[in-house]
Amino acid sequence: MSGQSTEVILNRVLIQLSRSFLQYVSESSPWVRYDAPSLATEIESLAAQQRDDVGRLVELLNEREHFVDFGSFPTEYTDQQFLGLDVLIGRLERSQSKINGLISSAVDSVQHDGEASILLTQVLLNEKQIEASLGSVAKDVKQPV
Repeated sequence: MSGQSTEVILNRVLIQLSRSFLQYVSESSPWVRYDAPSLATEIESLAAQQRDDVGRLVELLNEREHFVDFGSFPTEYTDQQFLGLDVLIGRLERSQSKINGLISSAVDSVQHDGEASILLTQVLLNEKQIEASLGSVAKDVKQPV
């Protein structure tokens, strides 16, 4: 990511978060076991936490008068509708891990900009917590009925 402006890097992270697989799944209402509706609630809660990080990135980009691009969901996500959370959870974990790698790289790239570095470091901590929470959900999803 070297050679790019801090704002471009921030916007790239914003797109990855706002159009993440977690956001897509939360909007598509995955099926869950009849005895575990709280799992769907947990996924929605994690997606809401991620949207909070998106909001913080938007605020900084707006303060810097940088055009905000929210991107679009990748087309490969459209094959992931009408599936159970038990099928989706592994994909959610892998997607979140990939996002966290991108954010970690972005933190390294914006070290020269204190405000952006602090924000991305906080976003990374939040997103790592989401990844850990997805791991907990995965254990619950795999529980026998």
